[in-house]
Amino acid sequence: MVLPVPWLLLAGLAIALAWVTATPAFYWLGYFMIAVWLIGVVVGRVAQRSLVAARRLSADRVAHGGEVTVEVTVSNLSSLPVPWLVAAESLPAGLPITGLRGRVGPVRGNGSFSFRYSLHAARRGYYQLGPTVLRTGDIFGLSRREASAGPVDAVTVFPKVVPITHARLPSRRPAGDVRARQRVLEDPTLVVGIRPYQHGDGLRRVHWRATAHTGRLQSKLFELSAQVENMLVLNLRRADYPYNPSDAAEAAELAVTAAASIADHVLARRQRIGLLALARDPAAPESEAVLRVRAGRDREQLTAMLTILGRIELGAASDLVPVLDREKEEWAWGTLVILVTPTLSAGALRSAIALRGAGFDVKAVLVSRGADAAADLEPLGITTMVVRSEADIGGLGI
Repeated sequence: MVLPVPWLLLAGLAIALAWVTATPAFYWLGYFMIAVWLIGVVVGRVAQRSLVAARRLSADRVAHGGEVTVEVTVSNLSSLPVPWLVAAESLPAGLPITGLRGRVGPVRGNGSFSFRYSLHAARRGYYQLGPTVLRTGDIFGLSRREASAGPVDAVTVFPKVVPITHARLPSRRPAGDVRARQRVLEDPTLVVGIRPYQHGDGLRRVHWRATAHTGRLQSKLFELSAQVENMLVLNLRRADYPYNPSDAAEAAELAVTAAASIADHVLARRQRIGLLALARDPAAPESEAVLRVRAGRDREQLTAMLTILGRIELGAASDLVPVLDREKEEWAWGTLVILVTPTLSAGALRSAIALRGAGFDVKAVLVSRGADAAADLEPLGITTMVVRSEADIGGLGI
């Protein structure tokens, strides 16, 4: 609440004059001014408690270059009118806005008013909208109150998708599923039975419930499949990017664009793909800095992946090496692992070679301006491709 200091000083001066001059008129004037102020305080408090704000979005996720329409409605739940009201939205930086960001005017009893604006998705990211700031008071403007109302909503802008038209990375994988007489790949998501534990079975294969029931170690039997499966691994660990913040942000945006374009390209070829992202998620900043989307190829798969890729940003994520060593236990044998990272450290290179030895196919997409960023790893069975700009993404044939 904002106190009208000059008004209260004048009221006090009138009372002081009445006491000095013994003139009743000054008493009436001073008391009248104080009464007007008190009535304004009561009216402002009642108005503040009776006002609610609601926000309606045309969509909470939008493609790069799209538009989201937002309508804010402020309602007066009291039967008493609000003499004047200023409603203004708290909006994030980074998105161009058209339309009314707020509105000024009276609100009748049990009435409402609304305003509308549009957000243009010119930049990938996770943007919070609100709360709505409401300022109101009495008709004289002596008592003014300000409060936040309404929920905080969020809009996710998907990353830009660059069409991949030229396959500069050679691929020996056909489009769609592999038609084979013998299905030799196991799908760890489909358990079809159990068998006695055998030497070499990992802990993730052990069926603990059956083991407890029989008293002997039992292992899971997985469904065999010959589907082509891809796993997209995106590294947004801040320590692996350039020291300069602007260079790091530019490289990170390029890495996210490359990952989104690869996901769109692979799903267009009717192949299964999943996502493993080492990054900070502003929607859940306290959660683990490793985000996962299970492999799939249905119509919702691309939306799920683009939602994650639209939100994430550089952060203090886990190192790539232990994550690869841990996560490979969940991947089907023969999975194509696509590493999108600014560089391959010595440890990451050893992990990539170990993946090759374990039966995985590995390709590395290095997001770097350096001409010598990609070492010749073909003899090690790892295909590398350097992305220096969006123009290079068009040649990432996976």
